[in-house]
Amino acid sequence: MAICLIPAVAQAVPDLYVAQKGTSSVAILDTGDNNTELANIPVQSDPAAVAVAPLGDPIFVANTASNSVSVLNSANKLIATVPVGSQPDAIAVTPGGVAAYVANAGEGDLTEIAVSGTTAVQTIAVGSDPDALAITPDTSLIFVANRASNSVSVVSTPLSATLTNIPVGQSPDAVVISPRGFTVYVANAVSNTVSVIDRPTRTVKDTIAVGQQPSGLALSPDGSTLYVANSGSGTLSLVDTATDTVTGTLSIGGQPEGLALSPDGSYLYVVEPNQNVVLVIDTATQTIRSTLGPFSDPTSTGTFVGPGDLIAIGTSVPQNIQNTPSQDSLGCSDVLGRARHFELVVPPKDGTVSISTISGIFTYIPNTNFSGEDAFAFRCVAAAGGPSPISNTATVSLLVTFEGNNASGSTAMGPFGLAGLALATLLAFTRRRSVRRNRPS
Repeated sequence: MAICLIPAVAQAVPDLYVAQKGTSSVAILDTGDNNTELANIPVQSDPAAVAVAPLGDPIFVANTASNSVSVLNSANKLIATVPVGSQPDAIAVTPGGVAAYVANAGEGDLTEIAVSGTTAVQTIAVGSDPDALAITPDTSLIFVANRASNSVSVVSTPLSATLTNIPVGQSPDAVVISPRGFTVYVANAVSNTVSVIDRPTRTVKDTIAVGQQPSGLALSPDGSTLYVANSGSGTLSLVDTATDTVTGTLSIGGQPEGLALSPDGSYLYVVEPNQNVVLVIDTATQTIRSTLGPFSDPTSTGTFVGPGDLIAIGTSVPQNIQNTPSQDSLGCSDVLGRARHFELVVPPKDGTVSISTISGIFTYIPNTNFSGEDAFAFRCVAAAGGPSPISNTATVSLLVTFEGNNASGSTAMGPFGLAGLALATLLAFTRRRSVRRNRPS
């Protein structure tokens, strides 16, 4: 089963998308108190993974046995079917929502799909049996877990080519990237470990022993806790990412696989294909809140989370000059029209940032003589409360250069640069999706 959370318009709660191999369909559930099934959409054979565009539309479903990707819209309609490579096992959408990448396990490559035209653009060779992938917040790199190669391919999206292959444990089966994008976690199903990859050096910096057959990963919004689904031992491992140590183990039974967190991190959705259900874990109490299902032969190859109705949108700011403060504006929108403020979730690694909580304008100051990549993460909070008052966590990626290497020649980013453009796009999309169908009460 692959699951994904996407926004709702009539209700301020996300939807849960469940891929069902037994019926070749996707069940769509409201994650409110009643967990109402909103629709069951037929797709092609053996749906195995679901990914949603960051703004909630479209939704992609990888069909392993049909060598295709079904494309749904937020009105729960099938709008396209895209032929891809052999045995598509995983799919992810770029943070900017421009492209989707599909891991074709049977061919050892990725298919790039243009979101705007829902058409396949090109293929990129990776390792053998690619089974999971994740995209960095700045969209520049894709990390692909190759089960048969015991490696992770690092793919450059600008070059459309594999830069290197990193050896990891046996049968890597899941990948997730930290909010700032500098650490990559890989679940090794046969080794019963998680490899921790340092993105700048592209090397494994640590290996964490977890339960048996880890096959699903999820990170808390602030990146401090890594959740590991151990399908061979019926447990969840909780990892402190500051120390890379297991701090707790939850026994939930069955064969847990795919994982997805609610946008605010309050609930962890755990796919349990052995019992055809999805468990809802309260992350604060670490207890099972409810059990959803039954579903029909659910399968899972990865986890994918989208925003709720209150949307924080990340961006890249490439024009930051060494030893010089720069300003830009954070993007946030709420289709319910609530007043909101901004909060810093993860600070930058090589500088400081101050955020105007009301306007969202931020000032970033790099550390003295620092040049290179930096990032921070933020979220929006609705002042009026109500359902889903906390947004997803979004990332702002920064590139600090010597003044002479600034491609644009400007001294600093204006207060409404790329983030302002992204916000304008978001607002236009918000108006468009407001015509979405009414929900059952």
